[in-house]
Amino acid sequence: MPISRTALLYLVDYSIWADQQLLSACAALTPEEQARDLGSSHTGISGTLRHIYDSEHFWLGQLRKGQLVPFTEFANQKRFPPTPPEPDLSHLQQRWPEVWEGLHNHVATLPESEFAVELHAIDWSIPRWKLLLHVVNHATLHRGQVMSMLRQLGKQPPTNDIFVGYHLSHP
Repeated sequence: MPISRTALLYLVDYSIWADQQLLSACAALTPEEQARDLGSSHTGISGTLRHIYDSEHFWLGQLRKGQLVPFTEFANQKRFPPTPPEPDLSHLQQRWPEVWEGLHNHVATLPESEFAVELHAIDWSIPRWKLLLHVVNHATLHRGQVMSMLRQLGKQPPTNDIFVGYHLSHP
């Protein structure tokens, strides 16, 4: 059974807000701290933030096209190669809002009946609503990793909890 537009929009908007909180906090780091290899997801903070951005940008494109790339491209890592040094955090601050707006608008304007429609590739398919949940869940996983990396650097990560930070400010 598909999830409602209201619930999807709440989760997507939360994810956007949490991305913004984290990006803002990380922008206060020195370039060396942003780039430092902390032996974690995508090596460090910059690489992990770029990965979240790249993933959200990629999935938004798939949602807009209404079709998926073959799963074997993911398995062979042709779609998400090692993250290049660009874009840096200042570029992410400029580019990411376009992706956030696109995700929000996709959920806000797509006819609700379309959430249950399966998106297909040669070797896999998934309903739009499940793909949107994946986008939110994936970002949440990697934001948690960035928050741990901030702690490794001796920094206080921002509050990005859905109940403590988002729900109280966006009832």
